[in-house]
Amino acid sequence: MSHVIFRKQVSDGAYGTESAEVLLEIDDADDDEATEAALAAARRLVHAELAKSPAWRVRDAVTPSELPAESMGTLPDSDDPEDLPL
Repeated sequence: MSHVIFRKQVSDGAYGTESAEVLLEIDDADDDEATEAALAAARRLVHAELAKSPAWRVRDAVTPSELPAESMGTLPDSDDPEDLPL
């Protein structure tokens, strides 16, 4: 038996913090897929709980950004560090 723990602590913007933590038990500790699935589930649970916060800054910190794809920009195909965009 093994455990997966995921914890996230977020500032509320007023000198305080909110946190959530989930501990899940895994029967087969040697199964990497089960471990990854449990960690992903724990992450979803923690983010879902913090998304219910009354503090908008906490909710904003755990909500994916909704920026349009065109505002994200792309890097050139070159691997040369001198070719980085300005």
